[in-house]
Amino acid sequence: MHPEQSSYFRRFESLCHPKSVFALKRPLVLIYLVDGARPDVMRELVDSGDLPNIRREIVEPGTFRIATSCFPSTTGPAYLPFLTGCFPGTINIPGIRWLDKAAYHRKRWARESFRSYCGYEAAYFNADIPKERPTLHELFDRPFNIFSMITRGVPQGHDLTARVKSGLYLRAHLRHKWEPVDHASHQHLMLGLDQDPEFIFAVFPGVDAYSHLNHPRHEEVLTAYRFVDFSVGQVVEKLKRLGRWDDTLLLLTSDHGLSATHRHFDLALFLQKRGMKTLFYPLVWKKNPAASVMISGNAMGHVYCLNGKSGAALQGEELPRALNSVWEELLQREEVDFVAWRGNGQSYEIAASRGRATIIRHPQGLTYHPRTGDPFGLGELAAPMNLQEALAATFHSEYPDALVQIEQLFACSRAGDLAVSAKVGYDLREAYEWPEHHSSHGSLHREHMMVPLLYNQTGWDERPARTTDVFNTVLKWSGKPTLENTDGQSLC
Repeated sequence: MHPEQSSYFRRFESLCHPKSVFALKRPLVLIYLVDGARPDVMRELVDSGDLPNIRREIVEPGTFRIATSCFPSTTGPAYLPFLTGCFPGTINIPGIRWLDKAAYHRKRWARESFRSYCGYEAAYFNADIPKERPTLHELFDRPFNIFSMITRGVPQGHDLTARVKSGLYLRAHLRHKWEPVDHASHQHLMLGLDQDPEFIFAVFPGVDAYSHLNHPRHEEVLTAYRFVDFSVGQVVEKLKRLGRWDDTLLLLTSDHGLSATHRHFDLALFLQKRGMKTLFYPLVWKKNPAASVMISGNAMGHVYCLNGKSGAALQGEELPRALNSVWEELLQREEVDFVAWRGNGQSYEIAASRGRATIIRHPQGLTYHPRTGDPFGLGELAAPMNLQEALAATFHSEYPDALVQIEQLFACSRAGDLAVSAKVGYDLREAYEWPEHHSSHGSLHREHMMVPLLYNQTGWDERPARTTDVFNTVLKWSGKPTLENTDGQSLC
C-alpha cells in the first residue's frame, strides 16, 4: 500500500471486492481531470520516470498530446468543454464570476443579475447551463461524479463526493493542505469502480491548489502529480482484476495551465481609485455603481460599464469614450497584456500597448487584421477560416485559438463590455484574495491555454485539438450518437 494512502481508504478497502466482476461488461470511460496540470511539467515528469504508471499504462500504449482550453481558462467554465462539448460563451457562462447587464438593469438584486461560483452561488452552476445543452452525465446510463461542480444528470447516489466535498474543501483552504482532497478523490474512484460505472469524471484539485499557494514547479505541486500517478496505477490494476481494462477509455487531462505570479494588479480597485464606483465580489451590494469588474482565474477580468440605462453592450468606439482617460492608462499598464471588446457589426477589437487589431466574422469564417500593430503576433490572416482552420493557424502561437476564443466569449450576452487579459507573471486581483495567489490562470496566453491530453488509445485524428473535442470523442468511442450542436469534433 502506498504510504500516502489514508486510514479513510483502508476503512473502505474492504468494500472493494475483486469478486465484483460484472456478468454483462460495458465499456467504461474514465476522465482524470488534473486541475491546473501543465503539459510541459507532465511531460518532464513522464520522461524522468516520476510518473511510471501513467507512462506504462497510458503513454506507452497510447498517446501524449496537447490541446487548447477555453477563454477564460479557469476552473468551472473550463469544465464545460469536456462535459457539454461547448465553449463557456456558447452556454452563456462567461467566467467564474459574471454580471448580466440586461438583468441587472431590470432588477439589480435578482438572482440572475450577477454570479460568483467561488462561493455559495456555485450551487446555481447546473441551473445556469441551458437545458438544451446535455451533459455527458445525461447521455450515459451509469455516470459517476467526483468533485466536479457540474453534476446535472448524475443520478442520486452517483455524485460520490457530494456529502464530503464542502468539508474537505473548506479544511483544505483553511489549512493549505490539499492531500486529503486528492486522496478522497482516489478513494471514491476506487469505490466507484465496484458500482458498474459507464462514465466517471474525477477531479484531482491538488496540482492547481498547490500551484496557487507556491508556483507551478514547487515540490508540493510535483508531489500532487505523483499522487495522480499512484492513483492511475491502483485504478488500472483494479480494472484488470475486474476484467474491464481492455474495454476502458482512460483520458487524463486538465482544464487550464498556470504561470507563476510575481505581481498583483487589482483591476477593480484601479477603476475605483479613478472615480468609478465599482461593483465587484465580495462587495456586490453597492448602490448605483458606474462599473463592475468580474475576475476569472485571476488573470482575466470582465469590465461592465453600468452608467447607461438600457443594459446594452457597448460596441466600437463607445467603449474608449465611456472609459475616457482611464482607457489609455489601462492599456499602458505593465500588468495588462491586451484588452478586447465588441466592434461594430460582426467584428471584435483587440488593443494593447503594442498596437491594435481587428477580428472579423465573415460568412466563410474568421479573419485577423493588424491595424496599428499586431497584439497577437499572428500577422495578417486575410483568408476566412473555419473553426478548425483558425485553430491550426494559431495553435503554435503565444495565443492559441485566439480568434475563436474571442468570438465565443463575446457571443455571450453576459460577457463584459471589455475583457482584460493579464501578462504572464501578473494577475488582476489582490483585494480579498486569501490566501495570496502565487500562480494564476484565466488568460488567453499559451501558458494558461495549453493542457495535456493523454489517452490509452492510438490512431486518432492528429489535427490540433481543443478540450471541446473530448465530448464527442467520448460518445463515439462508447458507441453513442455524437451531437452536432457542439463546438468540438470527434478525435477517434
